[in-house]
Amino acid sequence: MTVFARACRCTLPVCVVSLLMLGLPLAGLADRITGEAPGAFIVEDGKVDPNTYQGYIAYTRSCMACHGPDGLGSSFAPNLIRVVERRGWENFAGTIASGREVQPGQVMPSFADDPYVMGNIPNIFSYLRARGEGDLGRGRPKIIESMQEPDEADNEEAADVGDDATEEADAAEAETPSTE
Repeated sequence: MTVFARACRCTLPVCVVSLLMLGLPLAGLADRITGEAPGAFIVEDGKVDPNTYQGYIAYTRSCMACHGPDGLGSSFAPNLIRVVERRGWENFAGTIASGREVQPGQVMPSFADDPYVMGNIPNIFSYLRARGEGDLGRGRPKIIESMQEPDEADNEEAADVGDDATEEADAAEAETPSTE
């Protein structure tokens, strides 16, 4: 553990107690862990900042097959929400980069050669931290509107319209009698 990590671990409780003594509300601290450090996230009404959203996308693409949906684990890979809480950033990033053999036959592969995963480790960490704090529920989150890029908003609306059109076409096809 680094000296900085020890200092943070010791000073955080003092800061929280100080805020309580001053009568300042702690509401909002749980859903806003901000800054530049890995694990920073913002959740507002179940919506997340763009980096946390990207963490969800990267997790779903690269981690979900083994670790299950929403970081909850599977019969052969651990719950990553708990791993993030227990082990912290350095251990989490190191395990993704170098892999880990838990026991013979149970191996976490190295993703060091995958630039997509390596570039998204902080985002995945933020997503799992947001899930662990309890402010972010299961499923695909939406991006906070005020943080969304204008072209992202248009793309998301187009995707929603495309999904509706596909559903309508499927429903119409199901209602059409077959000529076979």
